[in-house]
Amino acid sequence: MYQRMNEGHGCTVSFSETPIPGDLLVSEESTMAMTAMTVDEEAAKPGRKGNGFYCSPAQLFFVAITVAITITGVGLLCYYAPDRPECSGTDPIVGLTTKNVPTEKPKTEKPQTEKPKTEKPVTTKMMTTKKATDAPPTAPQPTSGEWEGRLPSTVKPTLYTLSLRPYMYEKDIPANSGKRLFSFDGTVKIEIDCLEKTSTIKLHMNAINLTAEPVVTDIADSKILSSTYTTQEDYQFLVINLDSGSLLPDRKYEISLEYVGDLWNGLAGFYRSKYVNEAGEERYIATTQMQPTDARRALPCFDEPAFKAKFDTTIIHPNDLTAITNMPNITTEALSGNWIGWTKTTFDTTPPMSTYLLAFIVSDFEYKEGKTSRNVTFRVWARKERINTVDYALDCGIKILEFFEDYFDIAYPLPKQDMIAIPDFSAGAMENWGLITYRETALLFDENENSASNQQRVAVVISHELAHQWFGNLVTPIWWDDLWLNEGFASYVEYLGVDHIHPGWLMKEQFVVADLEYVFTLDGLGSSHPIKVPVRTPEEISEIFDSISYSKGASILRMLNDILTEDVFVRGLTNYLNHYKYSNAESDDLWEFLTSADRGYGDNDVKRIMDTWTLQMGYPVVNCTRTDNEVFANQTHFLIDPTSEVEDKYGDQGYQWYVDVSHSNADSKSWSHMWLNKGPGTIKLSGSPASDDWYILNRKQSGYYRVNYDGDNWEALKSQLEANSSAFPDENQAALIDDAFNLARAGLLDQVTALGLTTFLKNELSYLPWEATLTVMGYVQDMFSRYEGYGALETYMRDLTLNLYNSVGWNDTGTHLEQYNRINALSTACAYKNDDCLLEARRLYTEYMTSSNAGNEMNPVSPNLRSLTYCNGIREGGQEEWDFGWEKYLSTDDSSEKSKWLYALGCSQEPWILSRYLEFSLDQSKVRSQDATYVIEYVSDNYVGRALAWDFLRAKWETFRNDYGGGSFSFSRLISSVTKHFNTEFDLAELEAFGIDRDFGSAARAYEQSIEKTKANIIWMNNNAQPTFDWLKAQNP
Repeated sequence: MYQRMNEGHGCTVSFSETPIPGDLLVSEESTMAMTAMTVDEEAAKPGRKGNGFYCSPAQLFFVAITVAITITGVGLLCYYAPDRPECSGTDPIVGLTTKNVPTEKPKTEKPQTEKPKTEKPVTTKMMTTKKATDAPPTAPQPTSGEWEGRLPSTVKPTLYTLSLRPYMYEKDIPANSGKRLFSFDGTVKIEIDCLEKTSTIKLHMNAINLTAEPVVTDIADSKILSSTYTTQEDYQFLVINLDSGSLLPDRKYEISLEYVGDLWNGLAGFYRSKYVNEAGEERYIATTQMQPTDARRALPCFDEPAFKAKFDTTIIHPNDLTAITNMPNITTEALSGNWIGWTKTTFDTTPPMSTYLLAFIVSDFEYKEGKTSRNVTFRVWARKERINTVDYALDCGIKILEFFEDYFDIAYPLPKQDMIAIPDFSAGAMENWGLITYRETALLFDENENSASNQQRVAVVISHELAHQWFGNLVTPIWWDDLWLNEGFASYVEYLGVDHIHPGWLMKEQFVVADLEYVFTLDGLGSSHPIKVPVRTPEEISEIFDSISYSKGASILRMLNDILTEDVFVRGLTNYLNHYKYSNAESDDLWEFLTSADRGYGDNDVKRIMDTWTLQMGYPVVNCTRTDNEVFANQTHFLIDPTSEVEDKYGDQGYQWYVDVSHSNADSKSWSHMWLNKGPGTIKLSGSPASDDWYILNRKQSGYYRVNYDGDNWEALKSQLEANSSAFPDENQAALIDDAFNLARAGLLDQVTALGLTTFLKNELSYLPWEATLTVMGYVQDMFSRYEGYGALETYMRDLTLNLYNSVGWNDTGTHLEQYNRINALSTACAYKNDDCLLEARRLYTEYMTSSNAGNEMNPVSPNLRSLTYCNGIREGGQEEWDFGWEKYLSTDDSSEKSKWLYALGCSQEPWILSRYLEFSLDQSKVRSQDATYVIEYVSDNYVGRALAWDFLRAKWETFRNDYGGGSFSFSRLISSVTKHFNTEFDLAELEAFGIDRDFGSAARAYEQSIEKTKANIIWMNNNAQPTFDWLKAQNP
């Protein structure tokens, strides 16, 4: 699932008018659909206050007598009535070789920068089930060992025969069938193999009603086994108990279930999405989002990834709608009688797959089709009004699918691949096997209306999801603690897929600033978590759809590819996928196959190396001290706040790592390698370097570690950057800046040393070092927003970016790389009050307003410049400019354009406008539910709106919790984004008070991390604010 939802509104630093990436979850994207069981809305309402009901003493006496008589009578009935079963109720690494790699300087590209968007599920009533006992079962309590919420391994499903009938329009509901609008009928027959003798069958079910008793049949003799059932709602279990006898090993049985469910608008399970067509009519889509634990909302099932089975699906739908699912349809049948006007579509059987990959959609969408070189049918679906924007996705998808077939050396295993753009969608995209669902901004691209960053986003998300068709779908983790295997791998090879079709975008170079350096910040906290982390409940599972699983997972795989070489790495992947195809595996299985592939080449013990990176949180900083031609290197656990308490509940490896250290120096033309084997080591410099020559570690920042040099070397590196920065690859230029500023945050390097590294940028035009600088200076800007040194920062940055600004100009032409550089330069210049930049942005915005008000809807602002123009036009304007933007937001049918307006509207400098905008976010007639949290995040990015957003979040917390549920990924992003600028003791006190007696659900870790970040920010202000202010003033005498 793609959670890292970057859109490209401008540069990625946290200027008030420029968004930064959220939890690249997924963010993108992240997120997660609501997984907690909902309760009856009415039962959850508080009692009335104010106008009460009053009774006299006589009335109270009468009521008491009546209640006593009723209780006595019911008790006697229950005692004498017959039973009714339907009652409700050291150096261990071998063969570490030295590699000599020539230095080179790659070009760079700007990644898209869309804030991640997640959907707001709407709470609906929990649908209850009949119980076999007249008293509710006692909910089991989790133990300190194996969680009791896991399914037993006594039986396993082999085939689901599923039939669904959704009711989406009143006109399609047969007479006398009751209130069925926005509901669905379902039947499912589940064939199971018995593995161990048992008299109990447990499976998952949530928010659906059984309409008949479950039927358990012995397939061999067609004998129906008498049974009753109950539920364990804490674990979302449906429990079927045999009245007598047991299921026997090596025999097959069938469970038959009939049920009804809500086609709700909660963006999880089987749900409805809505849009308005060209005729102004409201149209509905029945669609799905099952990952991680919501297939149980669509059908009773064994809803854990290890319980793979085949699916035979039939969908009954109105004739004017189309049904699609994971496999091609094989028959369609027009129904008659009471169901005239309906069609029964039957689909081919799926391969064995996990329930979270199941998908089915009923809509009036259209599609465009193509074929791959191996004759796989490839279709891209969209609503009729947007079908003209699927061409790029179709071309991109076919080429990337073919690339991955070659990369894995395994043919795509299904006969077709559908991709569909959903108007309301919780993540960036979802990799359902054969039917990938997308947010519209992640699939649709109009070259005349959308920006270069929009295009790159579409390509990246498509590549990510297609990678999952092998890594995740063909081979699936046994349990969610290995989620990183899915998401980390897809987050790495997505760059390879896009690089294949767009080599000029230099995607491999972009990885450093888009993923690696981004996740360094989160993983430098004491409250981080290992990549492989124990999880149990749906909320805990949702919690790890974060940048550790995605971006750190991708970063350590990229590092491993560099250690083993790509040939060995890919050969190991192919063997692994072939061995476990249509089955499940875990991290150690992958390490085994990679170790085998490396035998006779590097002979690395992959598991021993990688356990230090996956089984403990964080990463090392390699500290270097030079003596003559030798550099002593030791490693320590890097923490942004060294005083923070390190979370110890996960275990660790002593916070030492096996580090493959690449190194070069001024007297060398190549890179050499050596290992730090969970301890220190000594690097031998090449040639005869002078005492003041530089040396450098971590070629192209391929290793997942930071480097801290001795003071003399930092000065030598700074001198080389100023003399000729091309001596270092662009990735290393970015790494030097990012490392230095974060080492200064941690108190490991003088802040002035870090600041001094930026001076070479006055004459630098490459994207990567600029992006790294804007990110770290964005942190300084956040810290200085309420500090007297802000003016000095603004002056310095305006001067630093002047040459870049003048070089790129406002003429939106050139290559993809040049367009990205322009977006970065102009966004930064306007953010730091470059008068020429602000004047041009206002002029373009005013020109658009004037022409539009005159009836000319031709937008004079080029797509790449719209986000920064819209934002600065609104920021420099007033109510009229904001209202114009609001009308454009409401009227546009282009989801990417709508996203740009949603961001820009948060740039206003008027507090009352921002307050009104925040209130709009809760009105679904104004802001689509999937976008509501972005309003709060965009307002909080604006210094004027930060306090407003924080107050709004606290005041509306219960509303958010009711609407999103405790398992929602949106909670984590909201807390992180609204509190990221906190840097005073008062901020910390407010944040801690907010958490008293409050259940944060899946955002519990995000809340803990916000407290830790705030404490680190306070330390930074105490230690670094004044030296930074003094240095900035000295640069601007």
